[in-house]
Amino acid sequence: MSIVETAAPDSQMRNLCAIANQAGDLPALPETAITAMQMMNNPRVNVRELQAVISRDQALTARILKIVNSAMYCFEREVSTLSHAITILGLETVRSILVAAAVQQIFPSGSARSKDLTTQLFWEHSLGAATAAKVIAACTGYPIVEEAFTCGLLHDIGKMALQKNRSMLYREILSEVYRGEATFHDAEQQTFGFTHAHVGALLAQKWHFPQQLVEATLYHHDCLAAPRHRTLAAIAALADASMIFLEVGFRKNKSLQLEEEASARHLKLTASVLQTMIVDVQTKILTLPAGAGL
Repeated sequence: MSIVETAAPDSQMRNLCAIANQAGDLPALPETAITAMQMMNNPRVNVRELQAVISRDQALTARILKIVNSAMYCFEREVSTLSHAITILGLETVRSILVAAAVQQIFPSGSARSKDLTTQLFWEHSLGAATAAKVIAACTGYPIVEEAFTCGLLHDIGKMALQKNRSMLYREILSEVYRGEATFHDAEQQTFGFTHAHVGALLAQKWHFPQQLVEATLYHHDCLAAPRHRTLAAIAALADASMIFLEVGFRKNKSLQLEEEASARHLKLTASVLQTMIVDVQTKILTLPAGAGL
């Protein structure tokens, strides 16, 4: 029995699995990405073998080379080979690139220029949470910063599955949340008997993501209940709350006291540290180019 099955209500497990299984309407990750991510789960992965797999996908190859040659790395000479790029970026950054590419398939326009308000708000919130998770991870000394980025980007993926596969019901939930009458978690629980966190975790399992990402996605609204990866779940939860505070996405609450969040207490972040962190997150979000994935 998977961790999602143990957390979800028995009476709703069939509906939950049906939604996750309909994710062919959603992005089944490209075979190349799945194979590469499975390889990266092995700590002894050979970079040349990984390069051989990724190079089968021209778009992924181009994306990795574009990122390694961007201004953030500032190399004197251009990096022209995929194996060199993977060595420089590291496996966790490459994993983040693969996930970001997959997520952008779900958000069709994947940018603030989208004419679809729902897509635009989901994308802005997800990318903002990924940015916040990376900042929080660095601030708290979490050992794999790029893993936190991936988790932030992925945490709400279940919302898009529900939006695509239960569109009529979910449109009502979106309206309630946008008007400030409910939270996603409460409205989904009342409507379906489960939440986007359950759906997102099932998708993460389907995509062969590492167990810590599955668990953190599942528990990002109840991080202290996470059985093994509580800190990563807390980072995702705080990143999500940070976006609500900064009013990025559907939910907006400028009066939210971040230091009172269970995630902030678990991470031992004081009000003053959080204030500095939020300024840093806001600055980074404002400097992201439209449509950025990393």
